Parts: sequence; C-alpha cells; structure tokens
Amino acid sequence: MHGPPRRVLVRLPNWIGDIVMATPALAALRRHWPSAQLTVAGPPHAAALLAGSHLHDGLVELPSRKVAGLAGMRGSVEALKAGDHDLAFVLTNSFSSALVVRLAEVGVRVGYVGGGRGLLLTHRVSRGREAGYHQMPVPMVEQYFRLLEAVGVPRGDPKTVLATTEQEEREADAWLKQAGLEGTEPLFGIHPGSSFGPSKLWYPEKFAAVADELTARRGGRVVVFCGPTEQGLARSIAVAARCSPVTAADVPLGLGALKAVVRRLKLLVTTDTGPRHLGPAFDVPTVVVMGSTDPRFTNTNLGKTLVVRSDVDCSPCQRKVCPIDHRCMTRLEPAHVLAASERLLAGGG
Repeated sequence: MHGPPRRVLVRLPNWIGDIVMATPALAALRRHWPSAQLTVAGPPHAAALLAGSHLHDGLVELPSRKVAGLAGMRGSVEALKAGDHDLAFVLTNSFSSALVVRLAEVGVRVGYVGGGRGLLLTHRVSRGREAGYHQMPVPMVEQYFRLLEAVGVPRGDPKTVLATTEQEEREADAWLKQAGLEGTEPLFGIHPGSSFGPSKLWYPEKFAAVADELTARRGGRVVVFCGPTEQGLARSIAVAARCSPVTAADVPLGLGALKAVVRRLKLLVTTDTGPRHLGPAFDVPTVVVMGSTDPRFTNTNLGKTLVVRSDVDCSPCQRKVCPIDHRCMTRLEPAHVLAASERLLAGGG
C-alpha cells in the first residue's frame, strides 16, 4: 500500500459483543488516518450499537446470508463496490464475508486465514492454535489490533467505547417512566439470556435470589433485560423474585435505548452474552456468570468487571449444549455472585 488510504472499509463482526470489542480498533484507525473516510459494514443492529460514537463516517447494513441468500450477497457486493474503498479489514471469520469484500474489488484486503479465506486476502494474518480449539483463545480486542498492525497501524487504547444519542436518551427516559422506574436510584440490571445456547444460561431462581438480596441490602429496583426470544426467561425471574423486578419482556426496549438504560445502572449482572459488553463500555460495574465459554476470549477491560466461574474439569468446553449435568452452572450459587457484586459496589475490581 502506497501512502495513506482515502477510503477504509471495516467488515464488522456479527455478534453484539464482538462489535463492541471492535471499537478500540475503530478508534485506532480514526487516530492513525484522520483524513480517511471510514466506513463500517455489518448487521443492521450495528447501526444502533455504534450510534453516537463518531467512530465511522458511514455504515452499510448487510443482510443475513441465511435469510437473503445469493441475492442479498450480490446486493452487498454492489453496496460495498460503490464505496470505492482502498483498504478493507475483515473482522469476521466467515468465507462469505471475505468473498464479498473481494468481489467488491477492494485493492488491499486484511484478514485472518483459515477456511479457504487466504486466497481472498492480500494481507493474511495467521492465528495460533490450542488443543481443543480452532484458534488460540485471545481477547477479541487483541485479535482486531493484530489485523491493524499487519498494515502498520499502531494499536491503541484497548478500552471499549460506546455512546448514546439524544434520541436514545429520550427513549430511555420514556421507557423508565413507563416501567415505573423514573428517578429510581440505585438501579440494578440483570441480563440472563444468551443466543449462543443453553450452556451459557444460569437459573432463574438464582438470578431472582441475587435480585432480592441486592435490593434488600441497598434499596432501589431491578430491571431484567432480554432479547426477543428470551422473554419467557425474563418473566420467570420476575415471578421467582420477591422484589418485583421490571422486565423488558413486558415493556419492550430497543438496542439504542438499552445502551442508555445500561449507562445509568449501578450494577449489571449478566451471563456471558453480547449485552455484557455494554457495561464495561460505559464504565458500569459488571458481574459475569460464566460456565461453558473460555474467559480468555473476553479477558480485557476488566477494571470494573468480575467473572464468576466454577472450577470444574470440563469447563471451558465451548459447547452450546451441555452433554452431561451442566455442573459449571449448577455449582454457582447466588452467594458467589453477591460477593462479586458487593466487591464491585465497594469500588473493587
């Protein structure tokens, strides 16, 4: 590559948590090439997630390949080709993502090899391997920095960064008022779901016990967040708890407003799911209940985050469904989560 690029494309990851963990890389690109036009491309929810952050100059929404098929892929190619980009970073692991960037005729294409992707890239970065894994467990923030370094972009601050817009703050105000939480202090959040699979899930009665004890000790209210397919889980926690939590199952909450509500929390208690990364991005103390997944993939920005795990031989297994008795989660008790919560609320980390 000769000289700084005029137009840079970043093919974002698809998962919410991975997009948040890509924000330090976007900030590093902004700092290194302040005059370049920086375009990000990714799933529709990336627009709400990155709104207000000023980390990009434009966003191209890409449809799901499974839903849109070949027609959607052709549309994605044409949309990216219209941007006339000089350089692209492919942060995803899929062959199709690298193919779309190649077909969009971006001259310099940086990404990780594997799964046949190397033939589609001009700058190929290799991953280490570890027994039992298709790749060495490394924090995603670090993985994205390594792609930037392949073309001479220095890594920056690993702190994840999100922002909210005025509209999102107004939506959060309206949601809190409708939920009867306007002016509530402190406000504790629980996010019990995970689209990865049931192996990541903790138990509604245990989340309920945490909610009851937190409010008994510190007052305030609890809100239980949920995705579109997790409403039953959120309601089951509300039924099991004595403290009458409010759930997003009963009062729907969009991703943009969710950011604004999370930003106001005193504490977030969550599984290892995408929204867990909203807490650190807004400096909200966050307790993560983790079982099947390897914490080394997310072992970053832990100044106000505590990961609570059970020391069992079969964890981490990275399985979506536990083949035995889910002992990594059954052995975690509310007392463990409450101890971590109290430590964070007292200013520890």
